[in-house]
Amino acid sequence: MITNKISNENIELIINDYSYELPIENVQTFIIDPPYNIGFDYKGKVNDNLYPDDYRNMIYDVLELAYDSSNDNSSLFLINYPEIIFDLYNPIKNSRWNVHQWISWVYPSNIGHSKRKFTTAHRTVLWLVKDNPKIYIDRLTQPYKNPDDKRIKKLIESGRKGTHLYNWWEINMVKNVSKDKQLYVNQIPQELLMRLIITTTDKGDLVADPMCGTASSLITAEKLGRKGWGCDVNEDLIQIWEKII
Repeated sequence: MITNKISNENIELIINDYSYELPIENVQTFIIDPPYNIGFDYKGKVNDNLYPDDYRNMIYDVLELAYDSSNDNSSLFLINYPEIIFDLYNPIKNSRWNVHQWISWVYPSNIGHSKRKFTTAHRTVLWLVKDNPKIYIDRLTQPYKNPDDKRIKKLIESGRKGTHLYNWWEINMVKNVSKDKQLYVNQIPQELLMRLIITTTDKGDLVADPMCGTASSLITAEKLGRKGWGCDVNEDLIQIWEKII
């Protein structure tokens, strides 16, 4: 049941119960950063403390709904802690998506220190695809490590700006002092979102986030000339959406 709707030409955000349907189609890329089921306080209707089986079933349902709402060459990125992705093995395997790559998002952190564990400072970005996905790896590069090497010099002279990225990306988290920080938990940095969108979409394509929180993925999509659609069950987000659109 839709209780509120805010939209402009390229972005549409809806308070919606995603467990029934996703009222959208022709999505090129899904970016999903779900509640992690570890007790975050979202100060709204979000339940971040489900029974493990209920959480797995929810993720499976979202993956299947996304599959039905996307193009034949689409991608889906699921962002979570690696141990939670490991626990979600069965719902991911049983979905119709294919696992394409495991990307590690690495960030410096001074919180969560423990005498029994190393400090957690990365999350998994699990890249799922359909059979023939749209992929543009060459759009993202990093500087060559040996620019004075003869072979590298030839590549640079031919117009190559750098080499392919590794499958680990060091990108700072959005912190309380960050310029684009909204008053909400677990905001994903736009640099990370930009890489996911650039790699799997063209201008005019549709990017969707069925658990969009502060709508960072949709704002990033619009900046890159894509269209964005998102929904969330937390009505408290309406005030943030009205502010940023």
